[in-house]
Amino acid sequence: MKALLIPTIVLFGTLAVAAPALHRHETDKRGVYMPIAQAPEKNRNLQNPFEGQPDAIAAGKKLFLQHCAECHGEDAQGAHRSANLRSSGVQNATPGELVWFLGNGNLAKGMPSWSGLPVERLWQIVSYLKTLHK
Repeated sequence: MKALLIPTIVLFGTLAVAAPALHRHETDKRGVYMPIAQAPEKNRNLQNPFEGQPDAIAAGKKLFLQHCAECHGEDAQGAHRSANLRSSGVQNATPGELVWFLGNGNLAKGMPSWSGLPVERLWQIVSYLKTLHK
C-alpha cells in the first residue's frame, strides 16, 4: 500500500502542474488565438455591416444562446476545452476574422463550422461577441 502512495502523489502533483497548460491557447503577436488569426487577409479586413446596432446585438445574443452557449457557456467564459470568448484572444480579433472563423470552424479543436447559417446571422453573432469583455 505504501509503495503506491508515493507514485500516486507524484502523479497528482504532475497533473496539477500540467493542467493549466492544457487550457492555454497560442496567440499571434496581436494576442489573437492562432486558429482565428489564420483568417485570410481579405477576410481579416471585412467590416461588420451591423456593428454597434442594438437590434443586431440582441439578435446575435439570441443566436449565441441557441448555437454557442452549449460549449462556451451562457456567460461566454468557456467550459472544458472551449475558449473564453471574453478573452483578449478573441476580443483582439477583427470582426472579419471572427466571421471567417465562425463560418469555417476548427474541427480539430472541437469548433464546428456554422457555414449553414446565413452570413447576416454570423455578423450578428460577431456583433454580440464584440460587446463582451473579460
